[in-house]
Amino acid sequence: MLAIFLFVWFFKSNGNHVSNQKDQTKIPEVLDKTVEVEITPNSTYGNLMSEAGIAATVTQAIFDSTKDIYDLSKIRVGRSLALTYELQTDDLKQLVYQIDSEQELYVTKNSTNQWLPKIKPIDYEIKIKTVTGVIETSMYEAAIKNNIDQRAIIDAADAFQWTIDFSMDPRVGDIFKFIYEERYRSGKYIMPGKILAGKYVNEGTEHFVYYFEESADNSGYFDQDGNSVQKMFLKSAVAYKYITSGYTTGSRCLEKFGLCTGHRAIDYAAPMGTPIRSVGDGTITSVGWSRVGYGNLTTIRHNGTYSTNYAHQSRIIVKKGQQVKQGQVIGYVGSTGLSTGPHLHFEMVKNGVKINPLKEILPPGTPIKPENKDRFFSQIGEYQKQLAE
Repeated sequence: MLAIFLFVWFFKSNGNHVSNQKDQTKIPEVLDKTVEVEITPNSTYGNLMSEAGIAATVTQAIFDSTKDIYDLSKIRVGRSLALTYELQTDDLKQLVYQIDSEQELYVTKNSTNQWLPKIKPIDYEIKIKTVTGVIETSMYEAAIKNNIDQRAIIDAADAFQWTIDFSMDPRVGDIFKFIYEERYRSGKYIMPGKILAGKYVNEGTEHFVYYFEESADNSGYFDQDGNSVQKMFLKSAVAYKYITSGYTTGSRCLEKFGLCTGHRAIDYAAPMGTPIRSVGDGTITSVGWSRVGYGNLTTIRHNGTYSTNYAHQSRIIVKKGQQVKQGQVIGYVGSTGLSTGPHLHFEMVKNGVKINPLKEILPPGTPIKPENKDRFFSQIGEYQKQLAE
């Protein structure tokens, strides 16, 4: 009897153990389902929710809950609304919308059936990539030849925009190398991220940039010594083909208009409609048609010392009194007023006097403080090794 009892006990014990093992490896039950609703041309938030079978009261409740942090009437074509339902009840429990490349809007129903909105940063999987190339015609063409994401090469050019004028400075044989983030979601490559470090060799002279966040008030690109490469003004306000007229205090005659004047400005030839950027932060002090031959003219006051003028525009897209940031598009190249072809007539004014912007030595941004230099050098050390290889 004892033997039988021990056998039964052993069988039951091992049977339970096997059963427990099966329970532990059981696939979790799926409780939710998510449906992606594509945002198509001419569609609206309300229409899309209705087509997805969402009750009007729920649609409105979600819209009202988000209006203080995001307006759902501004959803963009090409993105989607991710609608998550409880599998058993088929009740909507969450809406997710990607606002831009950095943020997503989450609207989630709580236990009391209230809709709670929250904007969250997108959690990308980051991979680091290093690319290099040699200039034959342009940095852009070199990037295409080397299968570099075009968006990454544009970001790299932006990192050097205070140092290199890519419309004039690059020469055949120049070398570039930069290190940047690649962003992935669910294993799929989405887009390039931050440019972390870069080297550009222009006619044998090496230029370096390193991204560093010293503090909330001072982050951006610095050289190998910790000096900011970001200056008060950009090297140019427009991507141009060539300079048609330089700065001169002597007379320059326009036969078409029978007029001879001085030319205290730089004329940048560029295709009609090329975006014009503010060379620095400032306030729009004047916009509109000029009576003295400038055509569509915008003036920006940057501080008590400097202001800049942008003439002959085809279209102005800023208003008087508006605050603008460095690099912000303020209008488009045209040929209005006394102009013989599409170009940007650019003037820089210092203490009320027009000066040559190509010769002005501009103050740099804020350098890294001595107490933060060790942290900076430690961060860029590995990047320096990679750029030197």
